[in-house]
Amino acid sequence: MTPSTTRPVTLHRFVESPPPPGAPAYDVLVVGGGITGAALAYEAASRGCTVALVEADDFGAATSAATGKLVHGGLRYLKQLEVRLVRESLRERRVLSNIAPNLVRPYPIALPDAGLLERAGLTAYDLLSFDRNRVWDPGQRIPRHRRVHAAEASTWGLGTDPHALLYHDCTMPSPERLTLAFVRSAVAHGADVANHTRAERFLLEGDRVVGAQVRDALTGHSTQVRARVVVNATGPWAHDVLMGTPGTERAAGRRPPVRSEGIYLVTRQLTEVMTLHVTPHGHFSCAPWRGHSLIGPTESPYRGAVHDWRLTRRSIEEFLVTINSAGLLPVTLGYDDVLFAYGGLRPLTEVAGETTYDASRASEHIDHAHDGLGGLITVTGGKYTTSRGFAEHTYRTIARKLGRPPGRSRTARTPLHGCDTGPLRPYLTAASDRHRAFAPETVRYVALHHGTEHDRVLALADQDPALARALDADGELLAQVVAATRWEMARTLRDVLLRRTGIGTLGHPGDEVLEAVARTAAAELGWSDHRTAAELDDARQALALPA
Repeated sequence: MTPSTTRPVTLHRFVESPPPPGAPAYDVLVVGGGITGAALAYEAASRGCTVALVEADDFGAATSAATGKLVHGGLRYLKQLEVRLVRESLRERRVLSNIAPNLVRPYPIALPDAGLLERAGLTAYDLLSFDRNRVWDPGQRIPRHRRVHAAEASTWGLGTDPHALLYHDCTMPSPERLTLAFVRSAVAHGADVANHTRAERFLLEGDRVVGAQVRDALTGHSTQVRARVVVNATGPWAHDVLMGTPGTERAAGRRPPVRSEGIYLVTRQLTEVMTLHVTPHGHFSCAPWRGHSLIGPTESPYRGAVHDWRLTRRSIEEFLVTINSAGLLPVTLGYDDVLFAYGGLRPLTEVAGETTYDASRASEHIDHAHDGLGGLITVTGGKYTTSRGFAEHTYRTIARKLGRPPGRSRTARTPLHGCDTGPLRPYLTAASDRHRAFAPETVRYVALHHGTEHDRVLALADQDPALARALDADGELLAQVVAATRWEMARTLRDVLLRRTGIGTLGHPGDEVLEAVARTAAAELGWSDHRTAAELDDARQALALPA
């Protein structure tokens, strides 16, 4: 690994001091800071390109946040015979568990009432993941699937199911931190990044896209970012972004008639192991997560404008009906059982007919030179698991447009920034030994989520006892709020609560905790009383269930 992946990295917003007029353009401008854009920025920067990335909201705030927290091989894609996608996903699952072992680790999944088709599918899944245990940490090894013993089934809430099977994929308990690790890896290799910065329109010179006019959503500051290659990595907004600039509409094509809505519910913990349930309406899982259960996703067609999408009470209630009618969970759930809910739209490459369930989850990139527009690429589709591999594939097109040999990627062989922990068990033991003044759950949580930078986060709490206050059952600290605002470019209270920490991802943490976090963030970011009150109002709205 290179030294740049191990030293601390502080994120700075380059748009506040952009290159002067006449300065050389960036090699690559990535528009969109979800997992796809973040992985692509890292891939390009690690190959020696000068890279800028702008994100209209926060890194990983939209579609990338609407995930079931799995890094998986796509077992259900075998039903559509997408063997190549399954194989790619299984390979990338192994890669991510190697380069981010603290953020991606094996996770057991029970498949109740499995029949012959399910057993055959899991056998094929095992065969396709023949290299699953070529891992750097023996603790990341994944066993073959097996039948669940009766005693286990009863303990796990599966009753006396004699047909239940157990297999493993991987979980990423904090997808937001994984996206941030890709962003910070890009910055460690020289990339410039900015969140809450919208690309208002593309810059054109003749029939060539040469950059974008961008505006800071919080300050109103506007500037131009010029680049030799521009990548539209805006997920479900990709079509709208192309339509937003006179001259690039011809590259947008037909507006997608339907998109896929997926939502998740957080409830009290209902099962001891993740259970995957297949129903006539699709599939959903119920997974233990941070002492709660995470249930989802839905797979519902959405036909409105992307910017109009909102999580609604109706969507939640319809999902509860599906869950309860399936009769697969040990309890019947009502709206009052839902502690928190979130969701988003999936960036599918194609949708056939009126259903989105069978649509491909493959990724693709479109070189708009075929539309008569030079310098512009759009990337669509994909998922967390394959984001790194997709970025590696897309970079070949970028390199061709830059007129340089692509070289060899090293992102599959280098830990992400802060993730060079080595084998996880001794790493966590050493962290616990060094920080005996803190509760074990705090040290474990901070060590896993902040990786090799956990020492400097805990040092903040050592220096200021007020920052050592535990805020939830996981032991999260106000010191993490300081780290989020000081080093990780959190600019709003939502950024802190939902994407740098897990303080808000189980729902409203209570007014006392919420106000303590707001006061700490305000002190770091210099918010006025009026701005702090507005941030609190916005956070309360984000953490509340739809009325």
